[in-house]
Amino acid sequence: MKFLKGVLYFILIISGAVLLAAIFAPGTKVIERTISINAPKAAVFNQISNFENWKNWDPWFKLDTVQKRTYKGKLGDKDYGYSWISQNDNVDQGSIKLISFEEKERLDYRFIFGEGGESDATDGYFKLEEIDGITSVKCGLISKKGYPTKIINYFMERFIAPDFEKGLANLKAYTEANPGVPAEHKMVEIVSEHGINYAVVKAENLSFTGMDSFFKGAYPEVYGYMQTNGLVPKGPSRALYYTWDTLTKTTTVAAAVPISDVLTEETESLILPIGRVNISSNSISYLQKGSYTQAKNNHEALSAWILLNGKEIVAPTIEEYIKSFRDTPDTTALETKIIYTFK
Repeated sequence: MKFLKGVLYFILIISGAVLLAAIFAPGTKVIERTISINAPKAAVFNQISNFENWKNWDPWFKLDTVQKRTYKGKLGDKDYGYSWISQNDNVDQGSIKLISFEEKERLDYRFIFGEGGESDATDGYFKLEEIDGITSVKCGLISKKGYPTKIINYFMERFIAPDFEKGLANLKAYTEANPGVPAEHKMVEIVSEHGINYAVVKAENLSFTGMDSFFKGAYPEVYGYMQTNGLVPKGPSRALYYTWDTLTKTTTVAAAVPISDVLTEETESLILPIGRVNISSNSISYLQKGSYTQAKNNHEALSAWILLNGKEIVAPTIEEYIKSFRDTPDTTALETKIIYTFK
């Protein structure tokens, strides 16, 4: 009996000590590790933003390469992440879900280990900074716990940091051995311009020489996003031009598809040197037929009319591709509506 009492007292003392220690344990514990990778930021971001690439360097994957990983969505989707399940007790099961990201700058995710729910989640992040072709990668984890479970934070550094260090070392080795940067991911946004909602991919300060490549990659991204998210095109694709700088030969432009109804206004016709144009209370438009070789002259004629009439152009300027190269290879059959809004 004395032995049992002794064991009981010992358990009570240990339990009390644990609960007491938990009072003073930090409610939030941040663990960070940093590594330098001899590769451009875009190449590193591709490895961390594409969850299917994590198996290339994730130390947990190497513990069980036959674990089942199930992927959902893609970067930019509302529900993007993956889950895993393994027969290896050290790998167990869990999930990773994207919370937010800044293109080539930062990625934040939520990590759940085991069968826990959101209340048991831990947030992680990657931060990237490139100097002279060398990318500094900071990997972090934020453990927020309440009493008494916050006592775990005493041990998080010991449990998590070694895996961080292995993962970053693997990421460095793999990326430096495979430095190729794939076609740049383009993020789809929903914007409203001149009373119309669009799904767009926007490029800031895009070189004129890179426009063709940009549009070829951007429109599939927009239509793919719309299909994934149940959005229906409400008209032909458009280009929204926010700036056009002839000195630097750059433009800020969006590849856009309308996703709300495009309302038509009453217009009157006017003859300009380029031909017949339509004018409403706040816009002027011209239907350009054939190749784009006359586009520059047509834009200049519309903008000149606005300025000569004491009005101010309101960006973005729109090109609506009524008949584009996706519809016909015949350049003489192309139809592009150029629209300027003014006030």
